[in-house]
Amino acid sequence: MCNKFCLFFLLLVSNLPHPSHSKENEKVEVGRNSSNTRTKKLFNLFSIVTFPNNACQSGTSGSNGTCLSASECTSRGGTISGSCASGFGACCIVEFSSCGGTISYNCTYLVNPGYPSSYTTAGTCTWSIPKTQSDVCFIRLDFDVFTIAAPSTATPVGQCTTDYFQGTNAKTGTNSASGQTTPKICGVNTGSHMYIDAGTQTSDEASLTADLTGTSTNRSWKIKVTQILCSATNKPTTGCLQYHTGTTGQVRSYNFLADSYLHLANQFYKVCVRRERGYCKIAWTQSSDPDSFKISRGATSYNSNNGQTGCAQDSVKIYGGSDYGVSTVCTAPGAPPSIPLPSVDRYCGGTLTCTAGSANPATIITSRVPFGLDVDFSSTDTAGANNRGFCLNYYQILC
Repeated sequence: MCNKFCLFFLLLVSNLPHPSHSKENEKVEVGRNSSNTRTKKLFNLFSIVTFPNNACQSGTSGSNGTCLSASECTSRGGTISGSCASGFGACCIVEFSSCGGTISYNCTYLVNPGYPSSYTTAGTCTWSIPKTQSDVCFIRLDFDVFTIAAPSTATPVGQCTTDYFQGTNAKTGTNSASGQTTPKICGVNTGSHMYIDAGTQTSDEASLTADLTGTSTNRSWKIKVTQILCSATNKPTTGCLQYHTGTTGQVRSYNFLADSYLHLANQFYKVCVRRERGYCKIAWTQSSDPDSFKISRGATSYNSNNGQTGCAQDSVKIYGGSDYGVSTVCTAPGAPPSIPLPSVDRYCGGTLTCTAGSANPATIITSRVPFGLDVDFSSTDTAGANNRGFCLNYYQILC
């Protein structure tokens, strides 16, 4: 994405006479070559070393940076953390620590004021993210560190009423969410990510807002802001808030890692998985965490629920899914138990399986493309139900 930086070396080599030459030989040499005297005395040799502004990694902090010249890194307000390009470049780490402003460079780390110390000041911070070049389609936000106030435990349960971060898609984006806001997130979201539409016009810009109330919360954030080219292999498909690549991976609901054991409310978004070459199905399983699937259930219930009736409030949607890909085992509330369903789309309760009322987790397999799942969490949850959300592993299955 970045322009090449050229480093010029000027080597001046003088053609000086050898000390052992006699004066007579020197005179003869000058007489014979008087026309070439200037050329013999001095010539210039130019060597050009070029290197692209590729991504690099700090050897100390582990942060990702951009390979630049030392002077260009300084002009961006960055910090040099190691070398790159065979020692000709500097790995430049750029951090932006103001409450609001413009993120002018790709691969910038947005950190709270005073980072790594916590931040307790109340207020609203808005950062605009203009394109660094015309063929940028999306902005990816990686939450390397993210801890702000937890969601509400009183009505409305699960909503971000104290603090929240929220992205805004550019107004001329590439999907129906253009100009719309992403779901509000709060609590603990370290290790999660989200995509924002960068728009179709060169002058378009997305934005990110933090609304922080009260001064008693110890907040901390470090968010890597990366611009994704329209031609990039990690560019998400239309309508994806999260986008995962690779034949295996893990997907978590926002705030899953928090001690509050409460998933966020008002969450309606798509989690997409890039279908890798030669793979025709995807499988979803609960992670090794014993509480990796807790959605819309009673506080002590570990039984599954599914279907339109069983998951009317909150659910994860895996379209065309069934236990191990078998089409004769699914049941759902409201459906005749004697007639198994070929698949189930909505999943909730305390266990992931397409069999209603079961405490035995299963692997949900579907061939529906594009790969992914939908998150549908309503505007409020039940107080004290310990509905933590989900942490699911996936793996793709060869054709």
